[in-house]
Amino acid sequence: MANRVFNETQSYKGTWVAYFILLVELPTVILLSVLFINSEDKAGFGIAIGGIILVLGLVLLFMFSIKLETRIDDKGVSFRYFPFIRKWRRWSPEEIKSIKVISYSPISDFGGWGLKGNSTTKAYSVLGDKGLLMDVGEKKMIMIGTSREKDLTQFVEDWKEEDSYGS
Repeated sequence: MANRVFNETQSYKGTWVAYFILLVELPTVILLSVLFINSEDKAGFGIAIGGIILVLGLVLLFMFSIKLETRIDDKGVSFRYFPFIRKWRRWSPEEIKSIKVISYSPISDFGGWGLKGNSTTKAYSVLGDKGLLMDVGEKKMIMIGTSREKDLTQFVEDWKEEDSYGS
């Protein structure tokens, strides 16, 4: 499978999570603006509103900065989960005992989305219920979420067949 590469980037931009945050933050800012107009202590209230708007803006920027990037090539499987994991983490084909695309229940299997896990299983997901599950030995499983299940399934099957990796 020389020179074949699977790349995927997931984020919260354009998802229901981003819209939910905006739906909560916009009415809050509008309400605070109305309260500011009607307040008698404009200086003190203005500082408080400025602080609240700053915090709301930082929350929004933080959510939009979260990005899960996955890359599979002849060197192995790599991922990073910015801003939590900034450097690429890589597993070479020799380290991967088995690899497959799975459906999972984010809440019951891993306790939700994001960075989850315990001493034997680590899960990295943004949204959805599909992922790449790898057994990397020493009783350690890694699950990386995907929003491109069909593409990833086909790629992994070809990758395993050509390179004789685990099932």
